[in-house]
Amino acid sequence: MRFTLSKQKVLTLAVVGLVVNLCAPSLAFAHTKLISSTPVAGSTVQSWPTQVSLEFDEELQNLGAEKANFVVVNNAVGDQVSETDEVISGNSISVTLAPNNVKGPVLVFYHVVSSDGHPVEGEFKFTFGEGEITAEGVGSDEKEFPITIYLASAIFIVSGLFFAIYSYRRRNQS
Repeated sequence: MRFTLSKQKVLTLAVVGLVVNLCAPSLAFAHTKLISSTPVAGSTVQSWPTQVSLEFDEELQNLGAEKANFVVVNNAVGDQVSETDEVISGNSISVTLAPNNVKGPVLVFYHVVSSDGHPVEGEFKFTFGEGEITAEGVGSDEKEFPITIYLASAIFIVSGLFFAIYSYRRRNQS
């Protein structure tokens, strides 16, 4: 069975459209993001805070007895200084901090479940005390994939499909 030229074009366009839709990042799959924190991410505080509060752009989901939302705070030497008494209120979560005398970078790690049911985790740091030496291995580098990786992947997949269709048509014409 041979397709006419117009049916082949329609089929090719449909395949390309499907591939582009599957490969392109979609806004419907966006997850919640941290919008503010107390202490502020990247800031320096002179007095040790009694709690850390995080605010997200979506309401957080409480899963009952299962502890799906938590915040862990570690001081400059890696000791955990956060309690296990997280409180969720709408789109924010807070945790009490134990007393701490170790000055330097403080790492805040969070794991939350947004209203769409997807777990999201991340981290940031703030510094306790001014002019303190930063511990090795504590950094604030966020790794995000640039859009060029997605575009290059989509182009690779589409070109592979075109090559496959071209090879198939050429083989069947012989």
